[in-house]
Formats: sequence, C-alpha cells, structure tokens
Amino acid sequence: MKRCSYCGCENDVTVSICKGCGTTLPKVESSAIPAEPIVSGPACPACGGQDHTAALALRGSFSWLVFLAGGFIAVLFHNASRQRRVQCNGCGHFFGIRTPMSKLSLVVFWFLIAPTVVLLAYVLVAGLFGW
Repeated sequence: MKRCSYCGCENDVTVSICKGCGTTLPKVESSAIPAEPIVSGPACPACGGQDHTAALALRGSFSWLVFLAGGFIAVLFHNASRQRRVQCNGCGHFFGIRTPMSKLSLVVFWFLIAPTVVLLAYVLVAGLFGW
C-alpha cells in the first residue's frame, strides 16, 4: 500500500494518483528513499514522539478577502505563515508545526491586516451610533 504524503490516505501500489485528494503519488515506495528526520520539535499529538519527517507541503492559496484587506504582500505573508506538514516516524500520523519563519510571517501578516480591521470596526460603530 502507498500512503499519500498530502492527505495520508492508503492507496493501492498500482495507482499513481491518490484516491482521496488527487495528489500524484511517487513511483517508488516512500520508505525506499529515507527522508531526513527532524528530531527537535513539537510532540506528535497521536503518540507523543518527537521524531518526525517533512511531508508534502500544503498547497498555497490566494484569498480575495486577504487581498482586499491587506494587498498582495498580505497574501504572500498569509501563505508563508501556514503550518508545515510533517509525519511522525513512530506512528505515521500527519500533523502541522509552525517554524520560526512561519511564526514571524504570521505576525507580519496581522500587522498588515490590523489597520483594515480597525477601520472596518470604526465604520461599523460609527454607522450604528451615528457618529
């Protein structure tokens, strides 16, 4: 059985596309090419192990709401602040972790969005109370 590195769905060895999410599966079994484990980091929520390996990266997305609230730069920081997907080497569970750069990108993203949120709140309160 091949395990999809994006959604974790078990697929037959003969298929080349995941039946769960449509991601292209590798031709060679993923255990044949060992990935470099990341030893220091958060514990696995399923088994508590700290030995995990990077999985297939989550797909980026373009959000019109983020674009209208903060511009194209906010969209870039929004995508950079996403969690990194990893797989536990002990139990095979997929979960997300935040790297130091994704934490920094999240802070910058909210600094870009904050003026729009404050302005919208002011307009809403002014409209409700007639200021």
